[in-house]
Amino acid sequence: MLLPLLLLPWAWGALAASPPLSPGIVTLRVLLTSQFQDASSAHIQVKALLGDLETHSLACSTCEIRFLQPWAQQGLTPKQWQDLELVIHRSLADFILTVNTIAQQQGMGYPFVIQGSLGCELRPNGTSRGFYDAAGNGEDIVSFDVDTGTWVARSEDKLALDARNLLNWDKSASTRLQFFLGITCIYLLNSFAQYGKESLERQERPVAVVFARAPPPAGTPAPVLLVCRVTGFYPRPVRVAWLQDGKEVMPGWWLNSSGILPNADLTYQLHSSLAVGPGTGHSYACRVQHSSLGGQSLLIPWGRCTSPGGCHTAVAVVLWWTRRR
Repeated sequence: MLLPLLLLPWAWGALAASPPLSPGIVTLRVLLTSQFQDASSAHIQVKALLGDLETHSLACSTCEIRFLQPWAQQGLTPKQWQDLELVIHRSLADFILTVNTIAQQQGMGYPFVIQGSLGCELRPNGTSRGFYDAAGNGEDIVSFDVDTGTWVARSEDKLALDARNLLNWDKSASTRLQFFLGITCIYLLNSFAQYGKESLERQERPVAVVFARAPPPAGTPAPVLLVCRVTGFYPRPVRVAWLQDGKEVMPGWWLNSSGILPNADLTYQLHSSLAVGPGTGHSYACRVQHSSLGGQSLLIPWGRCTSPGGCHTAVAVVLWWTRRR
């Protein structure tokens, strides 16, 4: 999909002309969400992310590229942006036509949603990988194999197989897509990553606190739920673990996590909880590992106690001391 991609002449020689990136894998990803109300109406939204930074967006009410970072317009000339915008316009027109063709062949009922994720990643050793995955109503349909220049069905479902066959029928479109993902995308990735280097390499240290959820009434043999709230960290990767008497607690029903969630200030947060038996006499601590800590860990002890009330006092002192440090 996004079939009529032009061979942008300024992308030739992209790999040879691009300066090296910082260590680590860097990804440029375009997310496409399209709601098809009927055969003549499609609402499409497109956004681009460099790593986890949203850099550009496009809503097809105007189909103009919007720049969401101060440096997002740098790296390409005005003429190159015009070329790229033309590629996007033509690609989306063909995308709508292709989706409606498949829908009619399959007798699909409207409305439905098609999602696409395409882009490329560049590894520290200089190798790269392009990708394109498409899904319908949350179910995988097809993906594009950049090495062979062919579409692959993601399931044995008739929709996936027919979509694969239709897309592979247009060899020239697949060749243009292969060029875009393997050459043009890498050119764009290098350009954006150089100008956005400071944003990509930003490091924000996590702030963590440990507390107990409303403890059960006295005399109730229910477990106490300890919560470790970690917030304000960037970049996204983080590891949070619970320690019991200095040893890491293994996964089980007693552990639960919210997953990594975004904050409004472009940092992240995570909540991890541990169910412990009341009055066990063990000591507990939450350990946070993040790139901003310089190879060290943030350790927030809960203290050795036999009642939830005593633990509250212990953790307050420890947290004050940790923050003062």
